[in-house]
Amino acid sequence: SNVDGVAERFAAAKEGAGPAVDVAIDIHNPHPAIGRQLIEALTPHRPLFIEEPMPVERVDVLAQIVEGATAPIAAGERWMGKWIFFDALSRGALSVVQPDIAHAGGITECKKIATMAEVAYAKLALHTPLSPLALAASIQVDASSPNFLVQEHNEVNDSRSDGKTYIGKGYFKEPWVLDADGCIAVSDGSGLGVEIDDVGVEAIMAKPWSAVRG
Repeated sequence: SNVDGVAERFAAAKEGAGPAVDVAIDIHNPHPAIGRQLIEALTPHRPLFIEEPMPVERVDVLAQIVEGATAPIAAGERWMGKWIFFDALSRGALSVVQPDIAHAGGITECKKIATMAEVAYAKLALHTPLSPLALAASIQVDASSPNFLVQEHNEVNDSRSDGKTYIGKGYFKEPWVLDADGCIAVSDGSGLGVEIDDVGVEAIMAKPWSAVRG
C-alpha cells in the first residue's frame, strides 16, 4: 500500500508548490483500512482535501473511517442524485462535495446538492472531466454557490499559444483564458454563457482519437 511513500510525495509536492498554493490529493478508492491510514499520514501536511478515501458504494463505512479526521474529506464524483449526498452530509462524512453535473442529475440537482452542502458547512468542488460544455454548465453552478471551493477541468481540452492557456478553444467562439492565478472569468453571455464554434468542433471531431489520455 506504500502509505508512507504517498505521504512523502505529497509533502514534496506541497513544498515545491510553496506556502501560497493549496494542494489536494485524490487517493482514489483504496481499501477502507488503507484509506484511514492515508488520512492519518496526510493530515500533518494540511491538504486542501483528501479525495475518495475508499470505494464509493457505502456511505456508512465512509463515515466510520473519517470519524475524528481533521483533514477535509471529499467524495461524490460517481454518486447520482441528491439523496446519497444528503446521507453523507448528515453523517458528517464530507467536508467537500464533488458531484458531476453529467452524472448527478444536471444543473438543478447539483445546485440542490451545493445548497445542502452549504447548510452542512461543506464546500463545493464539481467533478468535471468531460467536455468544455459540461464545464460551462458547472461554472454556472459555481458562480451561484457561496460555498464554491475549486473547479476541476479536463486538461485534454486545453491548448496553449502566445504564452496563454485556453480552455475550450475550437469548441467555443470565445474560449476561456487562464489568468495568472489559474482562474477564468465567468462568461456573461446568455444561457451557459458560451457559443459553440461549429467549424472548430467539426475540425476537432475529424481528428483521429486515442484511448490514451493526455
